[in-house]
Amino acid sequence: MVAIGNFDGVHLGHRSLFKLTITKAREHGLQAAALTFRPHPLKLLFPDRRIFLITSYERKADLIATCGIDNLVIAPFDHQFANLTANEFVKKVLVQHLGAAVVVVGDNYTFGRNREGSLSHLQELGRDWGFKVVVAPPCLVDGELVSSTKIREAIMQGEIEKASRFLGRPCAIVGRVGRGKGRGQGIGFPTANLVSEVELYPKEGVYAVWVEHQGRRYKGVVNIGYNPTFADTGLTVEAHILDFDQDLYDQELKIIFVKHLRSEKTCSGIDELRQLIAADVSKSRQILTNSK
Repeated sequence: MVAIGNFDGVHLGHRSLFKLTITKAREHGLQAAALTFRPHPLKLLFPDRRIFLITSYERKADLIATCGIDNLVIAPFDHQFANLTANEFVKKVLVQHLGAAVVVVGDNYTFGRNREGSLSHLQELGRDWGFKVVVAPPCLVDGELVSSTKIREAIMQGEIEKASRFLGRPCAIVGRVGRGKGRGQGIGFPTANLVSEVELYPKEGVYAVWVEHQGRRYKGVVNIGYNPTFADTGLTVEAHILDFDQDLYDQELKIIFVKHLRSEKTCSGIDELRQLIAADVSKSRQILTNSK
């Protein structure tokens, strides 16, 4: 029993498909497997596009494991793989390599070179090769179809609540604290400069967040952006943790986004910036107190 997909974000739609796969596998006395690809096919086929993954490959594997899938198969997606025809993909990958008895896919599934294989084609090949095709129903949240594309768009627009609803978990990033420029300390709001390998960050601006450190959770405010008041050029992720004064350099933090507070703003000077951050802290404290 194998579920097929890119599974970027491992969102509610993917989890629904995995649940169906596991249920069917148990009914037939089979193991439940998931087949995914590395790199994401779009990154290979359209290298000039800026395609940001919701989760790293390692994080995706961990999330899939939490869904109860017995085996995860990660196929190296290179040009040779991409050029497999629909018939070759079924014969070489699903039949010969995986020995699939049942294949579970979404209702918009396509496969093979240039996406030439349709769902009906897969069902026809299943009859020829002796495997069954199960089609997972679409997953809707608030009447809207859940998809990785929509989650990417929501995150990039700062629509954190929507992204979290579609993911089925809080929108978050993990990274290590690096050396910053010490400006926050100088104006009374010390920040941890987060260095992360994630590809997709929320829209530039200020957010109310939870900060997890060594198993404890703290209220916080995060600024994502380019520090226009200081005319910086590189993107930074700076977290001010409320009621916290420990040295965090080179330690891992998890930032859980709760609400977008405002866009970045260029201040006339340090005093205005200090007042603005103080207001952000007050708003964040209120929001996070009420969100418990």
